[in-house]
Amino acid sequence: MKNKAIIILFLIVALTSCKDFLDLQPEAQINDQNFFKTENDFEKAMIGVYGTFRDVYNTDIFYIAELVSDNAEISISSSSITEVEFDEMNLTPANTIVQSVWDRLLYTVSRCNVIINRLEGADINEATRNKILGEAKFMRAYANFIMVQAFGSAPISQVEFRSPEQIKATDLTLKPKEEVYGKIIEDLVSAETLLPAEVNPNKGHASRGSVKTLLGKVYLTQQRHDLAASKLKEVIDARQYTLAENYRSMFVKGNENLPESIFELKFISGANLGNSYSVQFTPASTGLLANNQQGSGRITPTLSLMNAYEADDSRREASVGDSITSNLTGATEYSRHGLKFVDLTAVNPRDGAVNFLVLRYADVLLMYAEALNEQGSPESAQQYVNEVRRRAGLQSLEGLSQPEMREVIMQERRVELAYEAHRWFDLVRTGRAQEVVNAYYAGKGLNFSIAPHELILPIPRREIEINPAIKQNTGY
Repeated sequence: MKNKAIIILFLIVALTSCKDFLDLQPEAQINDQNFFKTENDFEKAMIGVYGTFRDVYNTDIFYIAELVSDNAEISISSSSITEVEFDEMNLTPANTIVQSVWDRLLYTVSRCNVIINRLEGADINEATRNKILGEAKFMRAYANFIMVQAFGSAPISQVEFRSPEQIKATDLTLKPKEEVYGKIIEDLVSAETLLPAEVNPNKGHASRGSVKTLLGKVYLTQQRHDLAASKLKEVIDARQYTLAENYRSMFVKGNENLPESIFELKFISGANLGNSYSVQFTPASTGLLANNQQGSGRITPTLSLMNAYEADDSRREASVGDSITSNLTGATEYSRHGLKFVDLTAVNPRDGAVNFLVLRYADVLLMYAEALNEQGSPESAQQYVNEVRRRAGLQSLEGLSQPEMREVIMQERRVELAYEAHRWFDLVRTGRAQEVVNAYYAGKGLNFSIAPHELILPIPRREIEINPAIKQNTGY
């Protein structure tokens, strides 16, 4: 139990420390006794939560949501064994990226727990209290949602640990997904009542619209299509979001707070707060990035993704490229690369200033179409699919059967949301991950395949060593 206490203390000490654990001097430093007193304290703590969650989306999420799918591959020979395990879907419990996903998500949950518990006794304005409480519950729900999709279960804790005895007395074993989803929904239903009805002009903070969108996504993942349709329709009927006229505008520098954005993560260059997409998504070739800098070729588009776009689809040129012209020689080489969120002007490609859109309106329209279609109404679903297609310059589709509409929706989600960390979760949700990815491997002549147990990640080995009560996922 000693090691178990140590790891949890490590997760929470960055936000709060109890004098039973640590006596900070001088008193002017932020500690358990002088922080969480004012509205400004809580707002700063909430920014810290968004920062932790941003770390998940800066690197890790693309390994677990894109590289394991038919969308992305590694295009360099110098990749690490850890990365190759994702590319070949041959993950082990010792994988350090898997560990990082686990740590960052639980760290987000832990920071939210501290804020939620400290708000109970805080003497602050009620409107501000409700807003911060709603944001914290939204973020805790989102972290747990990724956790349960990735690992199939999660440890559930909603308390702030303030002594070793509390930790020892708490059940931190993995809970079944049904229980985890119950807590996620509980948080989101509560957050929906706490956050203001009007759209938040700062899309980097949770709003009622982002809560409704995530709740609709959760219901869809659970195959509760009636509830998903109802909640997503509320987002549509509120008329607070619209499709961006220019698809590319959502993925380049200056994409803050666009009308299509529902929830986004802010990245600022020059302050150690930038993103690394320019390195991850581009190949180890010069000519694409500023100052002849090179990418890393770690998450580059597959030929399968390149060929998934229809001939007239305007989204292709904003999402992926296949040729690079050298600034030095003028020669052009074939080299596939991702373009979304890549800052082509960054002095340091690991310090990009393009915000990441976690939730956006096109996703809402396609999720709503899916929910309608799965309830046996493809004719109702086509309106929302066509709205997305028309923005891409494609013809509307008419008269499709339910199975045909199902295929169309999956195709639209793939090309509309490519490189936005949806593909693997979409494939698993719809029961098609093994079929699609195994066919992709076979089409490349590769002797790889996804077994049923590989639809979720292994529990990190370190966590089981720390706490033997945590059991490994079957098959690993």
